Parts: sequence; C-alpha cells; structure tokens
Amino acid sequence: MESGLKRLLIMIGVIIVATTIFSIVRSYRAKKKYNEQIKNLEIALEKWGAEYHEFLPDEKGESIVISLRTLKQAGYIDSKFVNPKEKMNFSNQLLMEIKKTDKGYQYTIFDKDKNMVEDYEEVKKQAPMIIMKGKHVEHAELNRLYEELGYDAITIEGKKPDEMKVEIVTEGKAVAHIDTSKARTYQLTYHVSYAKEESTITRIVIVSDKEKPTISMERLTVKPEEARNVNLMNGVVVSDNSNQDLTVEIEGALSSIPGRYVLTYRVIDPSSNVVEKKRVVRVEE
Repeated sequence: MESGLKRLLIMIGVIIVATTIFSIVRSYRAKKKYNEQIKNLEIALEKWGAEYHEFLPDEKGESIVISLRTLKQAGYIDSKFVNPKEKMNFSNQLLMEIKKTDKGYQYTIFDKDKNMVEDYEEVKKQAPMIIMKGKHVEHAELNRLYEELGYDAITIEGKKPDEMKVEIVTEGKAVAHIDTSKARTYQLTYHVSYAKEESTITRIVIVSDKEKPTISMERLTVKPEEARNVNLMNGVVVSDNSNQDLTVEIEGALSSIPGRYVLTYRVIDPSSNVVEKKRVVRVEE
C-alpha cells in the first residue's frame, strides 16, 4: 500500500515538473516568435520609408505616423499578421512612428500588445495610405492656439484620394474644432477614401497646462525708513496662460540697515507649474 502511494506521488510530481517545463518552453518559444514578428514590423517600416521617402520628416525631432494597414497596403506585411504571445492578430490600426534623429531615423511601434483582434481585418490595396504628420499623441497648451499638423494620403498607384474629412470628438460628443480654453482630450479621426474604399487613422490631442507663469520686475530702491513697510510687489507683474489670479510667495525681507537684499519670488499656477525669480532690492544709505 505504501509503495503504491509512493509511486503515485512520484508520478504526480513528474507530471507537474513536465507540465511546468513544457509551459516554460512554450512561453519562451512564443516570446521568441513575438520578437521576430516585431523585428519584421520594424524591417517593413524601414522598407516603406525607403520607398515613400518623400513623406519622411526632414528636420531633427519631427515625425510621421502610419498604421499597420498602410504596411499591408504597400505589400510589406501579410494580411494575416499574428501576435504569437496572444495568439491574436495585430490590428490594422496598430500605429508606428518614423522620427528624424541625428543618425537617421528611429522606428517605434506603439501599444503592440493592446491593438489586437481575433480575426484579421481584410485590407483593400486600392484604399489610400494615410501618413499622419507629427505624433499620434499631441499636446495642446491651455489657452494657446493649436496648430493641427494634418496628414498626407496616397494610393500605392500614386493617386490622390477622392475625399478627405476629419472627425473630432471630445467627451463623447462631435465638435467642430479643438477648443484650448479648457483642459480636455480630443480624438481626431482622419477619414480618407479612394474608389469608394476608405482608410482611417486616429490622433489624440490632450489640452493641458504645461506652461510656467512669468514674472517680470523692475529695480527697487527704498529709503531706510520705508524698508519695513514697502510693498514688495511694486514693479512686479505676474502673468499666466491659465488667466487666473495667482498668489506670489516672497522669501526674504528688508531691514532699515542700508545694503543690497536678495528676495525670491515664487509663483504656482493651478496646474502646479512653478516659477522662481530673484530680485535685488537696495536700501539706500
């Protein structure tokens, strides 16, 4: 009885170990195939850039964004392109960036494990390829004019689209333009069609306040008897794109003893952007 139980326990242990090893090997193989697929994407993206070099950015720091759909339309990626780790197809809306650098171009693939679908999406080659200028997530400064960078579109035969339109949505509602007077997020979807076949690509624009307040100040000279009661905001102007009245914190103080005093002016806007500036105040002899 005891020997039979012992053999059973040994068999269970062997099965557990074998199952664990098999799972590790399978995971390793899937990860290896996944990395190979990502490398294939990068190679395809580079080849696309070489063929459609007229759309590549010229200045350092500039970028363009295209989708997996575009690589399929150009024939650099098969219609069925699977993520081996998830055993699902990469979505045609998977976005990729080509950015100009000192050494050439940098290729980036975004959200590789999020943009997936159960079945592959058929791509019509006659539909236009969309080349989105700039980043797929752009920042718009609060209460500042936002300049939309736009996009280019062309078919693989080199023909221009028949129709182009931009759909702008924020907080679940369609709007006519991007309003920077309030912090919010916009989704811009570009619809481009040719021969009744449509392609789309989406950009996110986030309106937020990243700009620091500004402080300008004039020189200040006071008499000894005025030093303790002088208004230290005399000659100081504070402005900020939030259009809010901001509080100025002043570090340091004056005394009636003649000399030069260094004061630090500190301002924080509603978005926690901070600016500091030093001011030399002279107390006359």
